[in-house]
Amino acid sequence: MKTLSKLRGNPPLIVCITNDVVKDITANGLLALGASPIMSGEKSEAAGLMQAADGLLINIGTADMHKKELMFEMAEAANKNNVPLVLDPVGYAASNFRRNLVDELIEKYEFTLIKGNQSEMMALAGLESTSRGVDSTDAGDALEIAEAAFEALNIPALVTGETDALVTRTRRYTFHNGNGLQGRITGSGCLLGAVMLAFISRSDGLTDGALDAVSYYNLCAESAAGQNPGPATFRTGFIDALYLNDDALLSEKDIRQHE
Repeated sequence: MKTLSKLRGNPPLIVCITNDVVKDITANGLLALGASPIMSGEKSEAAGLMQAADGLLINIGTADMHKKELMFEMAEAANKNNVPLVLDPVGYAASNFRRNLVDELIEKYEFTLIKGNQSEMMALAGLESTSRGVDSTDAGDALEIAEAAFEALNIPALVTGETDALVTRTRRYTFHNGNGLQGRITGSGCLLGAVMLAFISRSDGLTDGALDAVSYYNLCAESAAGQNPGPATFRTGFIDALYLNDDALLSEKDIRQHE
């Protein structure tokens, strides 16, 4: 059975500690995909949730000291229960608070995957970056940045942008589907982290799940952009596309493996 069919037949519970700005699109995107989202804000439920969860997303987009404590409790419980854990270091280079938070999370806990735009991942890898807030302003080679991030962090790394790149312990890939309107709506990258967890939880491994997740996500974006909509219409159409398509869409994926 294909991964998306498995996912929809047995909806994974994805716990999201995420950016306040993107909770709506994250919850609705996961529901449209076929997963079950929980937006948690209470650290005392960490132990119980992580016994039931199939994935945990930590997105630092609107982090504060309260959310820091929540992130630590959830990450600890996720590691204890072998729950896949994805980190989205939104705006990593924008402030010392964000840098210190991400650095401490990576030091203390084991992450299944880290994903970010080129500026964020360049900064994480110790490369020069011209990050402006949470936006990416670098136009470097995505695969080179992903390789540098993996080497620096020893965590499978996904770099998002016009071309996406994934580097794991044994493989290197670039993705060549998608549409520019993804960069014109708030939360498209943040939702991707949650979608990846849903696929990974129902796949035979991290790599297979990540490849299908990114490809399906970008192909749905192409589908939604087919009628040349504006950003607001695209956002609605994109959520519809996550719902309306199935595993057959992945026959159109354009993934290139690199030696």
